Amino acid sequence: MKRQSAIALLAAVLLLAACNLRPRAEPVTTLSPEQIVATAVQATAQFMQPPPTNTPPPPTPAPPTPHPPTLTLTLTNTPTSTAVPIPCNKAEFVTDVTVSDGSDFPVFETFTKTWRLRNVGTCTWTSNYRVVFDHGDQMLAPASAPLSGGSVAPGSTVDVSVLMEAPGTPGTYKGYWKLRDTGGVLFGVGASGNVAFWVEIESVSSLPPGPNFDVAFQNLHVCGGAQYATFWVGDTGGTSFESAQIGIKDLDTSAALYGPGVNNQPFVGTANDCPPGASSMGPGSVYFIAASIGASPPHGNDARLTLKLCTADNLGGDCVTKMLDFVIP
Repeated sequence: MKRQSAIALLAAVLLLAACNLRPRAEPVTTLSPEQIVATAVQATAQFMQPPPTNTPPPPTPAPPTPHPPTLTLTLTNTPTSTAVPIPCNKAEFVTDVTVSDGSDFPVFETFTKTWRLRNVGTCTWTSNYRVVFDHGDQMLAPASAPLSGGSVAPGSTVDVSVLMEAPGTPGTYKGYWKLRDTGGVLFGVGASGNVAFWVEIESVSSLPPGPNFDVAFQNLHVCGGAQYATFWVGDTGGTSFESAQIGIKDLDTSAALYGPGVNNQPFVGTANDCPPGASSMGPGSVYFIAASIGASPPHGNDARLTLKLCTADNLGGDCVTKMLDFVIP
């Protein structure tokens, strides 16, 4: 309300001045009432505006003071490499030369397992080193067999063979083996040099209806002043055996220790009996067969039995031949 009164008052003053005040030297300009009101309004608006304020600009922030980087020293312990000593006796598995893992064999069938091993130790393997059964399924293999017929220098390979037989009951069989040095110390493969290598087979068929037998070394005993090697024999087939041919060979010297000789009464009742014995061995029965290997057999040598059993006298009828490696006690 006060603002409107001021505007009206100012307009009246300007109107009176326009009517009464006239300069002598210049012509008088006459304003219309609308022009006078507009001019008064503009002047009043300018009068009512607040005076400008001089606000100082904000101060410019000072740049940060640079600081030199701080060096932090970290001490680390870097391990030094230590050479691992190579043991005297250590083997490395190379390949299965025969009988890969999971091979199928008919029950009671003989086979030869051969591993190829490399000497990765520092000692030479001599002919006195042996491959020995460690644990698992032995499969009628000997407790130990010669490693090789010569020397195996470090870095060289050797094929190690063991004669075995598939068990009579179908299934999976796995036997573990190691090596033994001249001092009786066992060693094997792997990073530690003490891991056993193995053979794994499948015995797959049922008992054959034809003739068959199983054989294992039993003992060495005296008959008539001579040493007799005695073997356990079991008829695992469906036919009786009536005769036998026996041959024993020294594997270290290749000399024949017995035969081969034919015997129509080879089956003795116990492991300490002396031949002759019974003339027949029926299915499912167990007997022993003994053969002389001399008064002074080569104790500690490796030997091989070759045994042929036939269903009639004098090696007649159907015949089955088995081989068995053993160590002469």
